[in-house]
Amino acid sequence: MLVIGLMLGLEAHIDHTVSSKSMGSYLAQSQDLTAAMQLSPKLQKRLARDEKQLQALEATASNVSHGLSMMRQELVTLQKNAGLTPLQGPGIVITINYDPNLPVIPSLRYVDEAQQLQMVINLLAASGAKGFAINSQRLVTTTSIRSVNGLSAPAGPFSGTVQVGGVPIQAPYTILVVGPVQSMNNMLQVEAIDQQFAILDQSFIVKAFGRPNGVSLPTYDGPLPFSYITEVGA
Repeated sequence: MLVIGLMLGLEAHIDHTVSSKSMGSYLAQSQDLTAAMQLSPKLQKRLARDEKQLQALEATASNVSHGLSMMRQELVTLQKNAGLTPLQGPGIVITINYDPNLPVIPSLRYVDEAQQLQMVINLLAASGAKGFAINSQRLVTTTSIRSVNGLSAPAGPFSGTVQVGGVPIQAPYTILVVGPVQSMNNMLQVEAIDQQFAILDQSFIVKAFGRPNGVSLPTYDGPLPFSYITEVGA
């Protein structure tokens, strides 16, 4: 009987010990789970905040990339408009030269040739022309066309010298124009430009080139606006 009692007592002690250990582990795990559950909303808020920041950064990167792409496109457009790149397209080629077969009208032999050329350029620009070159000199918005000694030169066709962007040129004049062929031809015909030049003993011949690469304009290689400006130190 004594042995049986000791065995029962030992068994009860072992069960109590195991149960206490199991209970302690369960309580610890329960406390950890409770702490994790309490921390979860904070983590969720932080994750949500970080996710918004990430989305904002991605959007910013996308906007920056899009902005750079737009700026590059705008730069290309500005370079084209400024004549800093070659230009090809449909267009016309005008040749102006002295024609000895035309009747001589002495009173009209004194003419400002630069003014005549500028008149032609203005009419073509009004009809939609996109680019010009006179005797291989590309014209841009700041290009000047002026006679150096046209009014004071001796009588005679093409007796003066014309400067295009500061570069002297002389007849015959070849004007390359890229733009809408039909519109430009219509403008020249309506204004009867060829007859105006005929009075001055000058032939005015227009040839049309409707192909996509019909007329090629060189790149402008002259000084750019403000290129001579230097910063003055304080």
